Amino acid sequence: MTYPESVAPGEIFTVTLEPGVMRNNSRNHARFTYDIALPDNAELVGSSLASGAQNMSGTPALTRINPQTKVNQADGNALRIWGGQSARWGTNTGTGTSGGLTVNSGTDFRFPAVAMTFRAPAIPATEIHVGLAGTGPNSSAAGAQIMYSGNTGGLFGSNFQNECAASANAAQLSTTTVSDAEYAVLPSTTRVVGGDQLADTAEPVILRAQVSSPYAAAGNLSQGTVTFRDTDNDVVLGVANPDADGFAEITHEFDRIPDSDPDVPLNVVAEYSGFEGDSVEATISPSSDSIVLTLTPKVVVQWVTDFTVRATIGQLTEEALPVTVTATFTRPELEYPADTLVQLYRNGEALGEPVPMPDSGTTLTWEDVAPRGERNATYRYTVELDTIRVEYDQWTGATAQPAAVIVRGLNDTNPDGPATGSLDTGSLTGRLEGSLTDSVGYDVAPLSGVMPDLSATLSSGS
Repeated sequence: MTYPESVAPGEIFTVTLEPGVMRNNSRNHARFTYDIALPDNAELVGSSLASGAQNMSGTPALTRINPQTKVNQADGNALRIWGGQSARWGTNTGTGTSGGLTVNSGTDFRFPAVAMTFRAPAIPATEIHVGLAGTGPNSSAAGAQIMYSGNTGGLFGSNFQNECAASANAAQLSTTTVSDAEYAVLPSTTRVVGGDQLADTAEPVILRAQVSSPYAAAGNLSQGTVTFRDTDNDVVLGVANPDADGFAEITHEFDRIPDSDPDVPLNVVAEYSGFEGDSVEATISPSSDSIVLTLTPKVVVQWVTDFTVRATIGQLTEEALPVTVTATFTRPELEYPADTLVQLYRNGEALGEPVPMPDSGTTLTWEDVAPRGERNATYRYTVELDTIRVEYDQWTGATAQPAAVIVRGLNDTNPDGPATGSLDTGSLTGRLEGSLTDSVGYDVAPLSGVMPDLSATLSSGS
């Protein structure tokens, strides 16, 4: 196991558990499961398989379970490595020498490592433990830590289910203590969608901003407010809470500019208030962004493009995770000007230079080589058409919903590198494998180890 011995209150940190090498001697066995106990005093914000299985057939995955019954449970306080089938206790139980994770006879094998990312509570001196689930009474679900099935063999061989318990001291294999340091603050970024814009004062003006904080739970982000302010006149245009994807939107009616008057440029800022954490939730920092909003008495025709975004994950390497982002859209009735550009964003930060809108077709594709960093994080990909005007026609467009990717870090133990549990907001991580329905506060879906597609319409706990 690797884990930090100490973390600040509210800090994000990762614990990695790698089961040891085992041996299957006389017969083929199947339906292998391996159960890990989660702490009850730290929030699990992400988990993933941190390595591949060795000499095990089937597709390893993670699922959250009830530690007493071993049945799948979205908020259960234990994690199970499995291949979709269980032996004596749990979901999808059965017997025999096939199904789930299987191991041939006479084989040394190893379960994959698991990386678990937690948010520490805000109470100094709290001890956070990770261990094995299955230290309860023998011959019971609570006492089963590893399970498998098989057949006794021979002419009259019969199928069976078997389990192994862990000793009581295995319930606490790691100890991470919350220090009395200052409360950890999660950084945020705010970006006004569309950038500089032209607005007809005869119509209500819609302003939209995106707030991002990779480690923050969506519910926490939404408890802050975004204030849109005309800084030239010190006038508040509107206040809104970000939604689950970090978008905040207001509608404001400006005083009508007389037809004979010139256009009026205004400096407008979107200010995110941040979120003040407590003993359960982490604090999120404030952030802001500003644009020039030009008011005009002329009729402005808006040509809006809605983008649907998908992110496809490539093969993880030691250094990086390839991500292919594809945006599909419908072309407007009035074609785009020749110099129309589209920008890809990751958590509100521009990735590379904007690309030209194609002369035909309805698809754009980007390749993102995401470097592996220390810590797990959630990243949301969006695209946006750089607002462009020709006279009083204006082309705008943005992602209605982002494509979310939950990724894991290297958990490098090099003492010269970032401390375990440090917040590295620029880090992306490895290929997603298994099920991440255990993640708290993120939009996620069950994933397989086979090149999963992550659409922009993932639903929580799906």
